[in-house]
Amino acid sequence: MSEPGTNQASQEDYWDEKTLERGHLFPNGHAPDEITAESTFTLTNAVPQKITFNKGSWRAMEQNVRNYMDSNCRDENNANNTLAYVLTGAVPGNRKMKRVNIPSHMWTVFCCYNVNSKEWVSQAHWAENKDEKKANPIATKTLQQLEEFLEIKFKQSSLFSGCGFNH
Repeated sequence: MSEPGTNQASQEDYWDEKTLERGHLFPNGHAPDEITAESTFTLTNAVPQKITFNKGSWRAMEQNVRNYMDSNCRDENNANNTLAYVLTGAVPGNRKMKRVNIPSHMWTVFCCYNVNSKEWVSQAHWAENKDEKKANPIATKTLQQLEEFLEIKFKQSSLFSGCGFNH
């Protein structure tokens, strides 16, 4: 790269924005300790999100997912440890903020061993990255529904291959 910031986001890309902010891919609220939480505030862990969406529906969903994982997801070998596998992504949109694509949608999915049902479970969530007047609940969907939404075609695997289940 000949000039830093030419092909990647920089802090300057967000300076003049009034309706967008850096939205976490890995939420700092999911971090197990203060050092990990602090490390989530990097541009490599951020995408442009509408402020009202990020602070509204998306945040509420992240908190609900965290509460579910804290209550139900345990390491099979050590029930004292919360253990979940989480993937989060952004669907590229057709607008840009300087050199950064503004996602049309955000999605997240997790799988974990549910200590209560004694089986591997998953939940998927996605929503449009748009201005909101109030937070709207983001429905819980299945991994298969997310894969269909993203039009992902797999031959013998899935987003969570090796996680103990197919969907």
